[in-house]
Amino acid sequence: MPRLDMVDISNNNGYMTVANYKSMMKYGVKAIVQKTSEGTYFTDKTAKTNVANAVKAGLHVNGYHFARFTTVAGARAEAQMATRCALAAGLGKDSVIVLDFESNNKGWATNSAIIHAWVKEVKRMGYPKTDVYTMGSWTNSVPLNNSGRGGWIASYPGNPNGMNLFKSYNGWQWSSTHKFPGVYGGIDVSQMYSDYYYGSAAKVAKPKKTVYYDYNPKVVYARTEIKRYKDKEFKHPVDSWPAHTVFEVMSLVKYGKVTRFKLANGLYITANEAYVNRLYYVAGGKTKRVKSVSGTHRYKDKSLHHVVDWWPAGTTFDVQKVVKDGNATRIKLSNGMYISGNKLINSFVK
Repeated sequence: MPRLDMVDISNNNGYMTVANYKSMMKYGVKAIVQKTSEGTYFTDKTAKTNVANAVKAGLHVNGYHFARFTTVAGARAEAQMATRCALAAGLGKDSVIVLDFESNNKGWATNSAIIHAWVKEVKRMGYPKTDVYTMGSWTNSVPLNNSGRGGWIASYPGNPNGMNLFKSYNGWQWSSTHKFPGVYGGIDVSQMYSDYYYGSAAKVAKPKKTVYYDYNPKVVYARTEIKRYKDKEFKHPVDSWPAHTVFEVMSLVKYGKVTRFKLANGLYITANEAYVNRLYYVAGGKTKRVKSVSGTHRYKDKSLHHVVDWWPAGTTFDVQKVVKDGNATRIKLSNGMYISGNKLINSFVK
């Protein structure tokens, strides 16, 4: 029988104690992967306790998100949900954040596009190590890990010694019903083939302090899916808008100890910096380098009326300075030309 390297824990297993984990470790368990979220609506309430107890037991802890998305926009929104919940659960930045992708097969081309979007967004949000858990029959359609192919495969041949079939992947979940002494119920168990899921010494990340805008940036964009409300108390939601939606802010209003943005149409959105960001770079700020998101023009003038040329997505530009133009800003380059200071057009590098 192979070494039992990693176990999958979720709300289905309830709250795990240090003793539970110590019992598993006697049988070779070295790491856990804890469910933290699902779709854009479910946060696993057991995650924070389970992660803390696993760290106390001496295990390396990873996290996973159960996918419900079927579009690129949905993938980005769920990636943001996954990273927020991973941080809140205490997962360090050397944790692998796994996409559990198994109930929404849209064909190889679509699978690849939407999963690429999820992986890219998770990394942008600060977790560099990602993987995908899925069925073996889908592995050619998705970017499963940093090497470009198979990550963590679900397959139950009924014989743990069948592991040789799966050594081209990071790991193989060979059971969903394994029993450990002193641990309630059946446990998902995986045989892992590298140190990818073990990371460095176990650490618990501290959730970032919640920060609200204390000024009106005039124009913001949604980092995640957000709601608009009729009232600043947020008791009467009107609708939801996806990540990267742009909003013009009429004013900043106080609500108790926090702030809200009032829009020109009288509706309100959050002013929490975790959910919204100012659209334009700050004039006179310290931005040194940006990268074109989907292609950008260079202009002779800061009003961007006189186009010089166009540069493709991924082009990096060294910033001489950021200058103001009305409610917007422009990036002045060393050659005297200008590009947009819109962060969704030219993203921050340094």
